[in-house]
Amino acid sequence: MSSIKPTRWAILDCNSFYCSCERLFRPHLIGRPVAVLSNNDGCMISVSKEAKALGLKLGAPVFEVRDLIRRHRVQIFSSNYQLYGDLSRRVMRILDELNPEVIQYSIDEAFINFSHVPVGEEEAWAQELSKKVFRDTGIPVSIGVSTTKTLAKVANRRGKKLGLKSFCLLEPLQVQKVLEETEVGDVWGIGAGSKAKLNLYGIKSAWDFREFQNTPLIRSLLTVTGERLRDELRGIPCVELAEMSEKKMIASTRSFGKRVYECRELEEAISTYVGFACEKLRAQGSVARGLSVMLRTNPFDHVNTYYRSDAQTSLPIYTNDTGLFTKAALTLVRDLFQKGLAYKKAGVFIYDITPNIGRQQDLFQQEEEKAPLMEAMDGINKRWGRGTIRMASCGTGQDWRMLSEQKSNKTQLNWNDLVEVRRESKNYRLFTKPPHRNTQP
Repeated sequence: MSSIKPTRWAILDCNSFYCSCERLFRPHLIGRPVAVLSNNDGCMISVSKEAKALGLKLGAPVFEVRDLIRRHRVQIFSSNYQLYGDLSRRVMRILDELNPEVIQYSIDEAFINFSHVPVGEEEAWAQELSKKVFRDTGIPVSIGVSTTKTLAKVANRRGKKLGLKSFCLLEPLQVQKVLEETEVGDVWGIGAGSKAKLNLYGIKSAWDFREFQNTPLIRSLLTVTGERLRDELRGIPCVELAEMSEKKMIASTRSFGKRVYECRELEEAISTYVGFACEKLRAQGSVARGLSVMLRTNPFDHVNTYYRSDAQTSLPIYTNDTGLFTKAALTLVRDLFQKGLAYKKAGVFIYDITPNIGRQQDLFQQEEEKAPLMEAMDGINKRWGRGTIRMASCGTGQDWRMLSEQKSNKTQLNWNDLVEVRRESKNYRLFTKPPHRNTQP
């Protein structure tokens, strides 16, 4: 009998994470419908289960469901990424302290190697981990456990559907039953386009995909990544997270909170977006050369002619230096700008991305070493909030910034927003400074 323990992976997923963060300092919202809006308060990017029960869906434009929000008194918030990032770090810190191998996959998800857990005790460990995270952070989580990362995602999805804090998918017959009841489009890594391709060949469920034997066809439809996903459904660990999460293009685009007419304001916006994109580039350990800048007016303005234009350039060297990308981006903005137009949106796209490790240097370009400076900038911004340190070309006023009219306080990040506890007679009441105003649209 083999003494080798089977490989097992768990995925911890924070439930309706942005909504849970907003509820953390507002316990009276527990059990009430809550939604968090996207940049510029345009669409819903996080919806509590109570809001989902009312018919609100992720991605729904706010203007289309405004009556539903008012009728059911749905509490809405503008996105507060500084708050969410801080609470995410608190959750991940707990996982790092408890487990020797934790891989953060997104702001609200992390894979955990469960191979050290005694066989048969996976459910108890998952339940205890869920309780500890909630006890120490106040964020509710769900956990899925199986033999591969892809199956763990399937397990987590099934557990959420059943309303469970944890769900283990380990027995062969149980795996088959769950995969038969899971649509192929619900498998991690298979989007709508891939689902349509697979459906053409009669592959409707995750079990159909698992049992499909034509490997060359799978490769032609979904590349080698699809073949690996199929093998993961068969219980063969072969998906590396870097392959799933490393971006081949990084975009940073925003709509403005007002109409923008001046080139100076466009330069400030583009400089800010370049900073965001380069921060993501460094976070995944990559460098790039390609840069594209986009400007556009309001496509729904029926009075003025719609204008959209973009321009591309290639930097002399592969880099992740914010300064070099900003300099190139500002040149493109000045070339694209047309006086008299009311700009509504702008964005930057960084492409031609390659890993920073082992990249070939240019013999004819002298590259100034600014990695320590970029590292220090990222460290300060991570601790004190995005934009604490930025390029001078980003400006200070930034009147063009997107709307965030429903934004919550940064209760644990800003002294001015610190919670107050006041004693009134024999009762204690919580207050925030300044008090959060009525957020009904």
